[in-house]
Amino acid sequence: MEWEKKRFRKMFPNIYGELEGDIFPSVIDHLERCESTEQAEEVIDYFVRTGEITEEYGYLLKKSGVLKEIISSRKHGEYTKRGLK
Repeated sequence: MEWEKKRFRKMFPNIYGELEGDIFPSVIDHLERCESTEQAEEVIDYFVRTGEITEEYGYLLKKSGVLKEIISSRKHGEYTKRGLK
C-alpha cells in the first residue's frame, strides 16, 4: 500500500519529520523517558557504543547533577518538550 506524502505528513507529522530528517530524537529525549539512573546509564552507554555521542559527553551526562533532573521528565506519549506546543 502506498501513501500520499501530503496525507502521511498530516496524519503522522512526527514520524514524517523523522523520516525526512527534520526531527531525530537525541540522547536527552531518550533520557527523559528513563525511569531510573541505572536505565539512563544504559542508554548513555548505548549511545557511546554506537558512536552517536562521544565518551566525554557520556561521562559528562553521567557525572553531572543534570541527569537526575532529566530522568522521568517526559512520560510515554508526550512528544513535545515542555513549553513548546
